[in-house]
Amino acid sequence: MTMIVAVADTGNISRAAEVVHRSQSAVSMQIKTLEAALGKALFVRKPPNVVPTQDGEVLLTYARRMLALREEAWAAVVRPDVTDRSRKYRRA
Repeated sequence: MTMIVAVADTGNISRAAEVVHRSQSAVSMQIKTLEAALGKALFVRKPPNVVPTQDGEVLLTYARRMLALREEAWAAVVRPDVTDRSRKYRRA
C-alpha cells in the first residue's frame, strides 16, 4: 500500500521509487502486478506523470487508512504511554 500512496502523492513512478527506497522497476512491477490481480487499471500513465483512475482513487483511500492504522498499532505497542494520553484527549 505504501507504493500506491507514494505513486499517487508524487505523480511519478521514479519519484515514488525514491520515496519508498526501491528501484523504479520494482515500483512499476508492483503496481502492474496489483492491477493484474484486480483486473483494473489503478493509474493512467501520461509520461512522465501518472494519475489515479477512479478505481485507483478508491483503493488509495483504503491504502491511506491502512497505513494510518498501521502507524496507530505501532504506536500503541512501542509508545503506549503516548497512545493512552491521546485516547484520553479524544474522549474529552
